[in-house]
Amino acid sequence: MLKQIQAHIQTGKLFRIVFVGDSLTSCEWVHPNWREIIEYVLKQELGKSMEDWKLPSWNIRCINSGLDGSTSADFLTRLDEYVLQFDPQLTFIMLGGNDRFFIDPSDTKGNLLKIIRAVQFSGSTVILSTEPVTASEAYDHDKEDMQKDIRILAQEADYFVDMYEKTKDIPLDRIYTFHEEEGNEECGIKPGGIDFVHPNSLGNAYIAQVFLKELFMIDFDPEKYMKDVASGEKYPRY
Repeated sequence: MLKQIQAHIQTGKLFRIVFVGDSLTSCEWVHPNWREIIEYVLKQELGKSMEDWKLPSWNIRCINSGLDGSTSADFLTRLDEYVLQFDPQLTFIMLGGNDRFFIDPSDTKGNLLKIIRAVQFSGSTVILSTEPVTASEAYDHDKEDMQKDIRILAQEADYFVDMYEKTKDIPLDRIYTFHEEEGNEECGIKPGGIDFVHPNSLGNAYIAQVFLKELFMIDFDPEKYMKDVASGEKYPRY
């Protein structure tokens, strides 16, 4: 896929990547997050292989369409606003985790299928992903049906990443460190409790590692990257 992006931007055209999902995608409270890391690494890799570094730096545009607390129904009704208007060439979809709290979970698969097909019809390549593992076995058990529905849809997407399976061995005690000051009733997190759903920056780096390897064949070391980030390096190594 990296070569496809390179070929596109060599024509001088913008290559737009849209990230669709809930709070696990928006990540507006944690930096760097997996979206930012993917953008950084893609530009770094293509900048090294192309004569003009400005081509990837200027022509790869990433749009955060992650909406905290959103469901598959929310995106289905507002797809034009949050995705299609940007005319993306590549669209990440990691969505459905909130459905069981706000809509009938039986609708998830149908909603996602409609979203995938609409985005593909617009000309975008679609990457579908399950959600990463959390620090709560009970919470992961409760969302098993949703993850299964997404796996069933794998053949409908252009690319599929089983993020849940790929993150089973991450160091959970170092990744889920945020505290929920006001709690999260839907997730069962009490005020002041550990947020076992939303990973910190290191956790986001591990999510980026999976996407970069599975989709772009790029080796990425989350620990090395975060060490450089912590030391204040302008261009963290990975």
